[in-house]
Amino acid sequence: MVGKQFCAIAVGVLALCAVTSVPASAYSWSSCSQFATYTENGYNLYTDEWGASSGQCVYANSSTNWWSVADYPNGTSVQAYPDTEIGLGNVNLSSLSSVNSSFNFSVPSGASYDAAYDLWTNGNVDEVMVWEDWNNNGPIATSYSCNQLGVNGCPFATNVSIDGVTYDVFQGNYGHNVVSFLRTSKTTSGSVNLLDLMNWVANQGKLTSKTFSTADFGFEITKTSGSQTFTVNSYSLSTSSGGGCTPTAITPYISVNNGSTWADENSATVSSTSTQVDLGPQPTSGGSWSWSGPNGYKSTSRQINDIPLKTGSNVYTATYTNSSGCKSTKTFTITVN
Repeated sequence: MVGKQFCAIAVGVLALCAVTSVPASAYSWSSCSQFATYTENGYNLYTDEWGASSGQCVYANSSTNWWSVADYPNGTSVQAYPDTEIGLGNVNLSSLSSVNSSFNFSVPSGASYDAAYDLWTNGNVDEVMVWEDWNNNGPIATSYSCNQLGVNGCPFATNVSIDGVTYDVFQGNYGHNVVSFLRTSKTTSGSVNLLDLMNWVANQGKLTSKTFSTADFGFEITKTSGSQTFTVNSYSLSTSSGGGCTPTAITPYISVNNGSTWADENSATVSSTSTQVDLGPQPTSGGSWSWSGPNGYKSTSRQINDIPLKTGSNVYTATYTNSSGCKSTKTFTITVN
């Protein structure tokens, strides 16, 4: 998923483990792949094992009722962020009247994790996290000389009350602006108007872009006591705006070296600027596409082939406009070592 490699916990030494247990419950979809996507009813469910190459399997009854079976006994930083995402179409905050979400989840004891929303602005210049529950994980901050709410980190605001919930709020930089709300009282179920939190951050002058691109909810899993299960029992998100615009979720696909297969990923690393990389997001029909990229790159095709590459990071952004005129975006990052 876009920006998932940006999730706001620093990466350290990784240990690779195998998931050995399989849940007894029935399921309609499963994957033990590092980066896999299940799309249903406008939601994308991602395995997003961005901090490890193995150690997790995700099982789903639906994109809003799923569980991760993770085995990271030696994890020291976030190994995976299995999550459900919905695109909001890079809309201005001022064009929205609400972004309401509800959640109910279960977590194991003894693991290191946080259960959190991961909210992004246009171009992934801002990441706003909302931590509902956590254990032994900590947010990005400018200083770590404090111990607040049981985590190492100094908030820039404390006891902030929004819609009846009190938060301590942290800010730092992880290659982009990161703001994290941590509840002063943890919970495993509830509801939240995410727009009110985004507007609060904007009103504090802490947002680079006053837009809303995507909203994710899931578990940042760092360490487990053997094989343990993290479950989203139920989840929903809905938006209200003057235009009633409902964006279409974009599913990313990348093909390297003119391959016959496509990987449902939005990032890849290649060894040469001459490597052929093709980008082919979906949906494949309906609506229209536009692309922007390095050195003024532009295209109106859905699939772009043999994209120009330079050494370092190459960021290409796809914008899809559906039949209702609502826009959604997906960013692809190709790194040339």
